This record gives sequence, structure tokens and C-alpha cells, in this order.
Amino acid sequence: VTRYARGVNKLETYLKMFEKHRDRFLAEAEGKFVLIRGREVVGFYELDWDAIEEGYRRFGNVPFLVKRVQRLELPIELTSNLIAI
Repeated sequence: VTRYARGVNKLETYLKMFEKHRDRFLAEAEGKFVLIRGREVVGFYELDWDAIEEGYRRFGNVPFLVKRVQRLELPIELTSNLIAI
């Protein structure tokens, strides 16, 4: 298993954790950002950067999930000058 595949598996695990607790998150912290690592819900933050900073402070440079708690998921389109199209 490649390092990339392990990272994808962890992301899937974290997203499943988010979905499992989505209703509770909406009731407790709609509009905030949740920090998830493994099966642990670390906390909720007003700003995404606060959650990211806490993730690096607590866990270092390892995978963790920061996601906005919201009822409707809106796709975001990103472009990069580093990708030749």
C-alpha cells in the first residue's frame, strides 16, 4: 500500500466520522469548523485556520480533517497555475 493510498484511507475514515456525527455537529456547532483526528473529535473552531493550527500543534505534520459544519455542501472550484491544461 502506497503512502498516498494510506492517506486516502485516513481521509475516508475521517469523513465517515464526520457523517456519523453530522446531526450532532449541526445542533452544537453549525457554521463552525470541526477538527477530527482518527476517531477523535478534537473540537470546534470559529475559523478554519484556528482548527488547522490546533491540528498541527497537537498532532504535527500528519493527516487530520478540518471541515465546516453546514447543512448544505457547496462544491468549490479551484484552479492552479501549476497544472498544464
